[in-house]
Amino acid sequence: MMENWQSSLEGKLILRLATIHFLALLVGFFALANKRYRFVHGLSDVSAVWAFPLFALAVLCVVIFTVRASLQPLVAASRQAAAIVPGSAGMRLDAKDAPAEIIPFIHAVNDALERLDLAFQSQRRFTADAAHELRTPLAILTAGIEALPSGEEVTKLREDAERMGRLVSQLLRVARLEMQPLPETKEIDLRDLAASVVGHMAPWAYQQGREVALDEPAGPVWIAGDEDALSGALRNLIENAVYHAPAGTEVLVSVSADACVRVIDHGAGIPEKQCQQVFERFWRGPGTRRQGAGLGLAIVAAVANAHHATVEIESTPGGGATFVLTFKGKPQRLQNRPHKQS
Repeated sequence: MMENWQSSLEGKLILRLATIHFLALLVGFFALANKRYRFVHGLSDVSAVWAFPLFALAVLCVVIFTVRASLQPLVAASRQAAAIVPGSAGMRLDAKDAPAEIIPFIHAVNDALERLDLAFQSQRRFTADAAHELRTPLAILTAGIEALPSGEEVTKLREDAERMGRLVSQLLRVARLEMQPLPETKEIDLRDLAASVVGHMAPWAYQQGREVALDEPAGPVWIAGDEDALSGALRNLIENAVYHAPAGTEVLVSVSADACVRVIDHGAGIPEKQCQQVFERFWRGPGTRRQGAGLGLAIVAAVANAHHATVEIESTPGGGATFVLTFKGKPQRLQNRPHKQS
């Protein structure tokens, strides 16, 4: 019982302040003894005038230090709690050196975080399982539609099946990004990756009445990452730009030597207040006519976060939106790996 009281915040404060009080009494006793000695021997007592404010200042400093030291575990716990963000699975508050009064609260918070993690994992598994189970009947449905004679209704059914297939693929990709870390990453030439994606998307963009161009640096731009995930993110950015660009215009994909990719369109642009909302799942701007699921840009944000990169939106000069994907660091497992020599 005594040991628990000493480890509590109340016990620590009482013991430390009692120590200060004892020292103050001890100093006061010696001050009175010194004053009496000076009075008996007829010595000047001017030094005592300066001793008191100096002693008061020293006591104040000790009290401040004592209170701060006693509350430091609470400050550390609050910092740990503030660092817990979506995606930081397994992060918990540390009860080490915490006051006895706070330890039950820390355990309760950690238990709540554990339950939330389990609920999120269950939800992600459900999404992945549901999307996976939908793939087979959707493939059968698509094959059956292809066997039907051509007509307006069949064309609409085919378009609906394609949208459903894309939604299922996006759901699976989101679930995999959330449930599993990236596969073993490797060094990738960002310039070659952008050229490959642009070359693959150019015919499709031409069918939509737009063009896709590439502006690339003279040399390679090495980054560390997962090629499939990055290619998918860049495809989503280009597709989004093509859908919002006016017919007959060009979407420019620009790669710079500082590992930055810009996808530039000349459409209506994105209002500043919606620049963060567009990366939310299933979010679609007011008045959007395109029948999309609203997952493409959410996947881009997830891939960027997994690669320690950032994705931002800027206004295109003359009108339009520019999506800027900037790689600032490497995944942890590759931080000590040397760069390839170009």
